[in-house]
Amino acid sequence: MIIKKINNPIIILGGFLITKEAYDEAKNIIENVFKRKVYVVDVTRKDWFKSNSEKGWVDILNKVRDTVNFALKENKSRKIDFIGHSSGGVMLRLYLSEEPFNNEIFNGKSHTKNLITLGSPHQAVKATALRKFVDEKYPGNFFKNINYVTVGGEVEIKSKQTSLITKIIAKGSYKSISGDKNSIGDGLVPLSSSLLKGSQKIILPETVHGGIFGKNWYCTSSKVRQWWKQVHWK
Repeated sequence: MIIKKINNPIIILGGFLITKEAYDEAKNIIENVFKRKVYVVDVTRKDWFKSNSEKGWVDILNKVRDTVNFALKENKSRKIDFIGHSSGGVMLRLYLSEEPFNNEIFNGKSHTKNLITLGSPHQAVKATALRKFVDEKYPGNFFKNINYVTVGGEVEIKSKQTSLITKIIAKGSYKSISGDKNSIGDGLVPLSSSLLKGSQKIILPETVHGGIFGKNWYCTSSKVRQWWKQVHWK
């Protein structure tokens, strides 16, 4: 079997209230083991607190665009690949569009090959207005030139893998997002939400949503190795 060598730089957009350094472990494993240059978008907690508005989303997506432009120039590349964790994965679906959003056009699909989302709340019974807008306007694997890969975690809520926070909030979060408190998920986002229709779907056992949710989350070294090796890169 011939393995396709891909050199596109990787851009990581993190999740709500999670700052850049949380992704250092993922950045290190991708650069040192998989030999891909990684750039993490520097989104502050202040930026995230403003993300309940279109202006707040635009401010974050402008930071994405700046990071992309820097990565393309520094690597002399024509294409990048995206990794979006949690809310970051939903926002990147919007970034791909060439249509104006709050008077800004990002057109990320013109320079993107692969979009990988990790525990992103794509589909929800009850979603924020902006997440609902994205899922209705750009449903599933909407842009056919983009390889959508969605990763979701499974964890037993009462297991040793989870933190006290997960044990307290998981069922309520599942019910809020999917309508079913007994859903399977990563302690915050149920699989029914994180696995986008029409995408390549990857399910990670014993995986929690983020660092505060338990021992092993999507961006710890062992978990990055697991999902990375399953991606059908384009």
